[in-house]
Amino acid sequence: MLSRVITFITLRPYIVAVFITALLLFWMLAPVGDQVPENSATEVQTNHNDSPILPTVQTTHYVAKTVTKNLNLYGKSEANSRSIIRAEVPGKIIKMSADKGAYVKRDQKIAHIEKSELPARLKQAEANLTERELTYKAVKSLNDKGLQGRVRLAEVNSLLLSAQTDVEHLQLSLQRTDIIAPFSGVLQEQFADLGDYLQVGDPIFSLENINPIVIRGDATEHHINHLKLGQKVSATLLSGEKIEGEISYIASMADSGSSTFRIEAKFPNPNMGIFSGISAKLTIPLYQVDAIYVSPSTLALDENGNLGVKIVKNGVVAFHAIELVEADNDGAWLSGFDNEVDIITLGQGFVKAGAQVNAVDKSTFKEELVDNNDSVKSAHSDAISETELDKSTEK
Repeated sequence: MLSRVITFITLRPYIVAVFITALLLFWMLAPVGDQVPENSATEVQTNHNDSPILPTVQTTHYVAKTVTKNLNLYGKSEANSRSIIRAEVPGKIIKMSADKGAYVKRDQKIAHIEKSELPARLKQAEANLTERELTYKAVKSLNDKGLQGRVRLAEVNSLLLSAQTDVEHLQLSLQRTDIIAPFSGVLQEQFADLGDYLQVGDPIFSLENINPIVIRGDATEHHINHLKLGQKVSATLLSGEKIEGEISYIASMADSGSSTFRIEAKFPNPNMGIFSGISAKLTIPLYQVDAIYVSPSTLALDENGNLGVKIVKNGVVAFHAIELVEADNDGAWLSGFDNEVDIITLGQGFVKAGAQVNAVDKSTFKEELVDNNDSVKSAHSDAISETELDKSTEK
């Protein structure tokens, strides 16, 4: 009998497939003894509290403080003054009194050009001047007595003035053979060396004065009206060193390419420790404003892309646009608030403006969250008990 049944099923395998499919459907559709339908738990929880459960968010209470709005500009340092020292007389360099990179004082000799025939020419010019002076005195005496005409007197006077000019020119040429520094500073580039023959105008050294040092930046038209000459300013160097100075120059015309105004500030540099060409950040105080300091994670955007924060008023979420005062790596100073405000600091990404929420202060947020979880668990347990009771009644 059993062998006939096995043979019958073996010849008809679709019967086994239908039987297994039926068992799977029965197992999937049959309710589990301890499982409670989600709708039942929700209904019980709603009935238990007589009101819908509101989403819980964490808020932090902020009180506005008076802070200074600063303008931060990024720029580079440069010399206060710079000059190219050039030869003023032709000749060969016979001595170098200073080297490239040396600090020199004003009127210090840094190089010497060969005097050549200048001293001899000066003596000849001085002798010629003595002769012209004597001639002029004699003609002047005769003119006073009426024995010499005015034309002769004017001619002799012209020759005297020419002799005086020659002497002064040669004296000046001799002085210019000594190359001196026009101001105190550091010799940077050296264009000529010992033995070089120079013509008038040939460069010898470039000289830079870096005390005080100048740091320049570019300000936009939104801030230019808040700046003035002599205004205090601080600068932060790449090394972290902070220095204090004041604004020395404000451009009256914007750059045609960037539409920004050049700003320069001078800083004392007595030890020459700050070099030209290094990067620095200028910090210029503009005005005072009431602001709060928040974490960057608190910031949000509305549907129009405006930057702001989400606050809670009377249990309702509201989006509040802000003005960024200043920002750093740890947070940002925001203005545009009244004296006090409650800002959502946790859960702001899951609620929208106009939604009702259960706002919990940061100090009690964890305790409140535990209580809410206990309430949900209690409601869920009640739902399971009622479901089991209904099943036993049906049986």
